[in-house]
Amino acid sequence: MNHFCTTPFWDENVTNSSYPYLTECFRNTVLQWVPMGIFWLILPLWLYALVKQQIKSQVIQVSTLFITKMILTILFILIQILRIIHYVFLSTNKEGHANWFTPVLYIITAMTIIWLINYERLKSVFASGLLFIFWLLVSLAAIPDIIHYSVTISLWIVFISIWLHFLFAFGLFITNCFAEKYIISDVVPELYVSFPSRIFFGWVTPLILRGYKKPLTEKDCWKLSKSEQTVTVVQQVQSFMKDTKISYEDKLSNDENRNLLTNMPIVDIKKSSSKQKKSAIFWRALFRTYRDKLIAGGLIRLAHDLTQLSGPIILKLVLNYFADSTKPIWLGVFYAILLSTCIFCQIVLLRSYFQCQFLVGLRFRSAITGLIYRKSLKLSNSSKQETTTGEIVNLMAIDASHFGEITTQMHILWSGPLLIIITLVLLYRQMQWSIIPGVVVLFIMIPINLFLQRMQKKLTYKQMIVKDQRIKTMSEILNGIKVIKLYAWEMAFIHSITRIRDKELGYIRQKAIVTAISNILWTFTPILVGIATFAAYILSSDENILTADKAFVSLALFHLLRGPLNQFPNVITSVIDARVSNKRIQKFLNNEELDENAVNKISTDSKLLDRNSIKIENGSFRWSNVVDDPLILKNINLDIQQGSLIALVGMVGSGKSSILAALLGEMNKVHGNVSISGKIAYVPQTAWIMNVTLRENILFGQDFDENLYNRVIEACALKQDLDMLPAGDQTEIGEKGINLSGGQRQRVSLARALYSNADIYLLDDPLSAVDAHVGAHIFKKVIGPKGLLNSKTRLLVTHGVSHLNKCNNIIVVSHGEIVDYGLYNDLMIRSKILQDFVHSVVTSDTEQYSRQTSTTESLASMHTTSTELIHNPSQNDIQHDGSTVTTIEIEEEMKKIIQKETIQTGSVKLNIFSIYIHACKLTMVMLITLFFCLTACASLSANIWLSQWTDKAKENNNTSSNNRIRDMNIYSTLGLIQGNKRLFAFAMQLTLKLATYIAGRKLHWIILIGVLHAPMSFFDTTPIGRVINRFARDIDAVDSTLPAAFSQSFTTLITVVTTLILLIYGSWFAIIALIPLSILFGFIQRVYVSSSRQLGRLDSVTRSSIYANFAETIQGLSSIRAYHAQQRFIDVSDRFVDRNISCHFASSVANRWLGVRLEMIGNTLVFFTAIIAVFMPHRMTAGTVGLMITFAMQITNSLNMLVRMSSDIETNTVSVERINEYAELKPEASWEIPETKPSSHWPKNGNIQIKNLSTQYRQNLPLVLKDLTIDIQPGEKIGIMNRIGSGKSSLCLALFRIIEPINGTIVIDNVDIRHIGLHDLRSKITVIPQDAVIFAGTVRFNIDPFNHYSDEEIWTVLELVHLKERIRKMEEDLLYQLAEGGQNISSGERQLLCLARALLRKSKIFILDEATAAIDMETDRLIQLTIRSAFKDATVLTVAHRLHTILDSTKILVLSNGCLEEFDEPKLLAANPNSAFAKLLKDANIRPSDITSR
Repeated sequence: MNHFCTTPFWDENVTNSSYPYLTECFRNTVLQWVPMGIFWLILPLWLYALVKQQIKSQVIQVSTLFITKMILTILFILIQILRIIHYVFLSTNKEGHANWFTPVLYIITAMTIIWLINYERLKSVFASGLLFIFWLLVSLAAIPDIIHYSVTISLWIVFISIWLHFLFAFGLFITNCFAEKYIISDVVPELYVSFPSRIFFGWVTPLILRGYKKPLTEKDCWKLSKSEQTVTVVQQVQSFMKDTKISYEDKLSNDENRNLLTNMPIVDIKKSSSKQKKSAIFWRALFRTYRDKLIAGGLIRLAHDLTQLSGPIILKLVLNYFADSTKPIWLGVFYAILLSTCIFCQIVLLRSYFQCQFLVGLRFRSAITGLIYRKSLKLSNSSKQETTTGEIVNLMAIDASHFGEITTQMHILWSGPLLIIITLVLLYRQMQWSIIPGVVVLFIMIPINLFLQRMQKKLTYKQMIVKDQRIKTMSEILNGIKVIKLYAWEMAFIHSITRIRDKELGYIRQKAIVTAISNILWTFTPILVGIATFAAYILSSDENILTADKAFVSLALFHLLRGPLNQFPNVITSVIDARVSNKRIQKFLNNEELDENAVNKISTDSKLLDRNSIKIENGSFRWSNVVDDPLILKNINLDIQQGSLIALVGMVGSGKSSILAALLGEMNKVHGNVSISGKIAYVPQTAWIMNVTLRENILFGQDFDENLYNRVIEACALKQDLDMLPAGDQTEIGEKGINLSGGQRQRVSLARALYSNADIYLLDDPLSAVDAHVGAHIFKKVIGPKGLLNSKTRLLVTHGVSHLNKCNNIIVVSHGEIVDYGLYNDLMIRSKILQDFVHSVVTSDTEQYSRQTSTTESLASMHTTSTELIHNPSQNDIQHDGSTVTTIEIEEEMKKIIQKETIQTGSVKLNIFSIYIHACKLTMVMLITLFFCLTACASLSANIWLSQWTDKAKENNNTSSNNRIRDMNIYSTLGLIQGNKRLFAFAMQLTLKLATYIAGRKLHWIILIGVLHAPMSFFDTTPIGRVINRFARDIDAVDSTLPAAFSQSFTTLITVVTTLILLIYGSWFAIIALIPLSILFGFIQRVYVSSSRQLGRLDSVTRSSIYANFAETIQGLSSIRAYHAQQRFIDVSDRFVDRNISCHFASSVANRWLGVRLEMIGNTLVFFTAIIAVFMPHRMTAGTVGLMITFAMQITNSLNMLVRMSSDIETNTVSVERINEYAELKPEASWEIPETKPSSHWPKNGNIQIKNLSTQYRQNLPLVLKDLTIDIQPGEKIGIMNRIGSGKSSLCLALFRIIEPINGTIVIDNVDIRHIGLHDLRSKITVIPQDAVIFAGTVRFNIDPFNHYSDEEIWTVLELVHLKERIRKMEEDLLYQLAEGGQNISSGERQLLCLARALLRKSKIFILDEATAAIDMETDRLIQLTIRSAFKDATVLTVAHRLHTILDSTKILVLSNGCLEEFDEPKLLAANPNSAFAKLLKDANIRPSDITSR
């Protein structure tokens, strides 16, 4: 420095001077160079971030603030020039080069800043953090010069230039405290606010205060910026995924929707060798996408760790200050400020680190959810069968969260070891080689913990597999809840779920024990290291005295050592969870996808197909790509001319629907070619209806064309239905179309296809659910030669024969092959299969379609929907019925069938905590409290003794060896007690985890019982995804998040309590600081919790929408793909994800807001503690000061952690609240009533007496049955007919007590069914519903879930329903695994399986609800014969489907408007021309002579 300065660089006596004096050389060099050094160090990183900015935004306009910054910077440059001129040309003293060199550096830096200010404006940087820090440091660096020139007399020009230098720098600092104005108000304001607001999270304050004043809603949460939105995030990850795969290609469809899946990489299935196929490395792509953000987070973490390490060094300076009473007070104040500044930097850096990493975690979650959804849209059918909806929901709910959580902890993997190494180096400087025993102990613990980590990983993987099974089973239960209730199967499925849950809890219990052991080892390690180090230091030499600075600096370093060691178990657990999740996600993303080249899509203008719309050449197909699997379709050759109407006919399971699936590309093409020219519309056999308005279901994403829309409504016979709906076509349709009848659902599905204005229409038996007149109307107006589609290509799968003669050609399918093809008249001559098919139907000379169609919706009633169904949709699955036509005023809320999910407001009620405590068991809670107290006492004792020991060592430096050994023994004993503290802590943690394990078991049980006890109306108005969310996310919170939050809360509370006691022990004056800080702490905590709690609720509720939308998507996957609507559904899903991420983001930044404020309170406490000690040196010893400051430094993090954890507890207790909400659902009647339990042989006869029965679905709704009185004798076969608003569905529901009677009684064999349990009733009556429900499991399980029957009995009923041979051909016959929803068997086979299920029960009372709707006519005829023979002695109530099925009934029951209209023998009713039954026969062109009597 001699070349730069004429004065000394540093004065060693500065700490003894009366005021803080710095030499002129130091002030002009290092003090000024530090701000510039930091600026130039950060500048390249900042410019790199600006250049890499991907989301372009508008340039900020030149503003007053911008001009002010420019002017002040120019003035600052002028001052530097003035200083150079003065020092070089005007000064007479030789003051060295530093006086002109530093201003030159300032000029270069300021000129760079002028460019940077403008560049930031062009890059839309509203406030610059770099310039804020730089001008703050420049202002601070000028203060020593101002003090010096104020004390000493100097030249006025120098004095003025220093002041101007300071004022301009400070002015620039002030201007950088503000941000440019921005107009966008509803987007996350973080990037648009000032730098102080960003680091202190001041921009969150309006949200927090709003939440304190009133409950927050979704509208209060900000919209995500473009860079955080799911669509952006997924595209970024996909671009890197393409670089990480070898056998994956970016394939784009050649049609108009070629960007459907935003370039989602798909499987190249042409490579058959599994050895050659390499999977996408998912996690690598994910981390590469955000490596810059992760590196930035790592740099912030490094800066934080370095400031953290400076804490003990400053503490040593403070304690040395107290050891020397001659030091000036200003030095003590300076050390206190320095210590407080150091902690302040730690606070800011740590919060910035968490925010940076949290944003990456959010993007991880968005990316995973988005990728999984996009992948689901492309799954092949074999992959879809292997992966259930519940498993995919788990990937979105649990596994995505694991990746989101790892981002805030991953840097500890390298920063932790680095912190440990540097801490050990500092300990070596303190204690020399005495640290060796401690280091040895440290390294011994590492392999033990590695072993425990491997155990944790295995248990986590097993737990996730079992959790998937549980969610999958729960999803099946909810999808089939109607059948489960009607068959009284709740207990069978409760036992099934409970077995899976017990297995899952077993893994959770083992994991809790291993985690507790791992925690105690990690936390016990620093204690052992401390004891070993102190003992070695004392005993190694007589000269080694344990002074306050030695002891408490070492203690502070041990505390630093404990930080990463305490964090390692949680970090490693998170890493293990993320690795397991990565494996699961990667496996799913690498599943087989549909081959987009399976179908060649040719332009309609092309002449390649020679006027053909569809062409299949030598096509063979199977559902999977496994070579050994049988072919479903063989040797298919097909040419269909443009504009022709082709019918596909054949028996159940012959392969008709499979041909349509092959044309859609849904099947795996083994060989052959499939070509299609034109746009496809698809009407599936089971109509898929979305939970949106009826109009949106028809438009299906297309623009509204009123003229076309009205024509479609008229053609599909929907006009009068719309008139009946409460809000017309704006009425919301419930999940799965619950508030529409089956026929209406099918007609809406057909209207959707019609409105799409496609070229090719694939119609899979769309007329099966409508009656003769509706069928004739639709065929005439839509499908037939004169219909709206007369110029379109139509492929019609049908089980009827009435319209075959109007088709251009007929394709006869049998056993997966096309066995004949030609005109109707030609085939009737040469095809025996078609002859048998037609003759099985034609039983009279009536109009042919009269045998094929249903009387479910007569011409008079085909437009009647629904007021009844809308009021209570729970009847829907039993039959298709009109309802009471009653003129009532329908409120606006009645238009929506799906109720909005309840969001609680205010604090979580005490009774919720009470429920959780009781679930944990009071004994366990008392044990936890006991161990808590013992842990706190053990911690206090050792630290107070250490303080007294160091003070005694200072008073008597010549302490004898024996005394030192005695003191060491006492400390070791107390150290062991502190070790026992860890043992107590271990006991507390283990007890806590076991208590939460018990709570998890009980809470899952009560929600399971609560949900399955709920009435059907609950399931009809609640989306399945919402219920699944309670069993997935909320149960996971009870199993994992709550125990972790309680564990950390108790640990942190011990530290806080211990610290407060020690502060008061050190000085009663600490109370002066504690009281106001406690008031401030309480206020901040109160304000925060109100908002945090509500944001947690919003997070949970918005997450349900994601899963509900996904479940709906999976159900309609074939339709979505057929209409090429993938991109639209992706956009909808992305909006749901963004909405949830927005709420989650608000919840998390509220945590950051809290953290900064509470840590500032803790920092203030450290500062006051140090200041009190400085100004009261004679009242406190160095040992006491060391003890107070050491623990006051710890409380900074502890206070924040305590409130965060307590808030996390309350936030996650919302999960208990949500579980309890479903546990306390209003239940249906008791399943069993022992006092009135009927005999096991009841009912013996099957006599049903209904007397004055009146029912309604809910209070204040009209009656649906009115004073109904009928007497059904044992063994009678009753055919139930409907007229407008007949109420026959209500009668069926009343028999099963799905709806309870208001007046009147139903007596079965002299037993009033109101007085017996529901299971006793429902297990004795059997219903065969129209909608076949199949569970994932074996064939045997689906027929007999209780295992009550032998294999022989099951084979007998399978033979009766003509499924025996089909099941025999399957692998493992009865043990053949059926996919979720029975996706691997045909619709007709599913219906037959349900029929077999009913036959096995051998009930005395049967209700047949259109049980053969999906079955061909020949099979239907055989089944009718089976029913007549099998149910010969039973009472049978048949809800009419095909009219001929009830013509031979004993009696016909005709209801009208809920009242009895007719009840007599069919011949007598038919003979009366005025009877309603006779009119129905006439409408269907059936002669009375066709009626046979029993």
